[in-house]
This record gives sequence, structure tokens and C-alpha cells, in this order.
Amino acid sequence: MKKLAAIIVLVGAVSAFAQRQQGAFNGGGLRNGGFANSAPCLVLGSPQSDQRETSALRQFERHEFVYGRLRYHVQPFFRGGEVPWHHDYPNGDTMLPDALERLTEVHTSRQSYQIVDIDSEELFKYPFVYMSEPGYLDLLPADVKNLRQYLDRGGFILVDDFRGNERDYSEMENFVVQLRKLYPDRNLEPVPPGHPIFHSFFDVDPVGLEASYTRPNSGPVQFLGLTDDENRLVIMVNFNYDASEYWQALDVGQCSMHQSGTAVQLGINYVVYAMTH
Repeated sequence: MKKLAAIIVLVGAVSAFAQRQQGAFNGGGLRNGGFANSAPCLVLGSPQSDQRETSALRQFERHEFVYGRLRYHVQPFFRGGEVPWHHDYPNGDTMLPDALERLTEVHTSRQSYQIVDIDSEELFKYPFVYMSEPGYLDLLPADVKNLRQYLDRGGFILVDDFRGNERDYSEMENFVVQLRKLYPDRNLEPVPPGHPIFHSFFDVDPVGLEASYTRPNSGPVQFLGLTDDENRLVIMVNFNYDASEYWQALDVGQCSMHQSGTAVQLGINYVVYAMTH
């Protein structure tokens, strides 16, 4: 009964939140000029919001959780448009702490999000950070030093919103090259459905989850992870899956409520696991 009540609250909470946010989704066009889409949903919106926002603008009053979004250096082969680290900002960022505050006893709010530079000392203020589109990530020497120290001291990175298949695996290939700079002796491994990260608050079955949208280089949804010496996940990877797209798309008529609600549950599980391991 307790779990059923939590699920009912989840649906009500995400629906009410999305109704408040719906005005932010109207207008604009498909990101990067548009592309063929054959998947359940793709949020329309403007990519022009605060891409140059600094990491010192926001203030928080005793919040127990603040969502950090990593601003990273982008590969030279990236050409124009919305910078990859910025995708789904800030509508995806407001959803996760808002749901966390509603469904757990963590004191936070929908305003508890912050852009943080990957090479900055500010990074160490955020034990949980989010990285978007790592297929364009370019880790410079200062980034490697800072990020490895962050992870070795207990930080957690959620990597989201990139894809690949047998025809085009370039985004994952680049991401693996960047990870080798951090930990040459560690490999990404599949995270099995029974892993504690899928059951830390909600019981989520990752098998059968659908991507929010597809592209020509999309493949099956996979969940991968990088662990530390104590077998604790320090990097969780959503491959061919975009949780933040689901978070920001709730109740705007383009996404499955089941898939969107599950994505929120998954995000809460990631936070609870990161903060308790």
C-alpha cells in the first residue's frame, strides 16, 4: 500500500508540475534545425536560454540537494546550434529536484539546480551532477585532474542523452576515449536490472524502457556504469535514452505518462543511490 500510494503521488506531482511548466515548451522549433523523429516524444522549445550563465548566479537556503549540470569543453568537430552540455536546460533540471522534494523527505525545490564548470572548484559542492550529450565531450588536462579528484572523493555523475548503433557508434567511441583519460584501467560495464541503483527508492525494471525519441544513429536502450575500487557506481550512463527529455516533457501531450513517470522514478533512484553509497 505504501508503494502504491507513492506511485499515485508521483503521477499527481509530475502532472501538476508539468502544467505549471507547459508555457515554457510552446514555440521554438526542433533542436539543431530539425530531424526525422520516429519515437514517442520530442519536446519543442527554444535552445537560447542562458547558455552563458555563470556558476555563481544562484543562491540556495539550506537546501539538502542541489542538482548540478556540468558545463564542459566541446570537441572542435561540433558545429553550431545549442551547445551539447546545455540540452533540456533548464526545464529538465527543475523537474528532478521538484519530484525529489515531493516524493521523499529531502528538503529541496524546483529551483535547486546549478550550472557548474567541469574544471572548477565549485564542482565539489555538488555530490550529484548531470552531463548531457557526452558524445561531444572534450576533457582537457585540467578537466581530467579536477574530475578524477571529484569522483575519487565520492562524487557521482549521471550521463544522459546520447546514442549509437552498428552504423554509427561515434558518440560512444568519443565518450570512451574521454573516460580513458580519467581511468585508463576501468571499463564501462552493463548495469543489470537487479542492481541496487534501480531499487534504491522505487523498484524500476529497466528492461523495456523506451527512448523518448530516435535518430538515424539510435539503438536499443542500455544502462552502463563505471565503478570505483569498492564496486560503487560513480558514473551512471543512460545510452540511447534521454531521461531529461521525459522529465521536461511531462503532461504536454507528446509523451507516455508511464514512460515519463518511470523516468522520474529512475532519476530519484539515481539521486538516492548516489547520496547513500
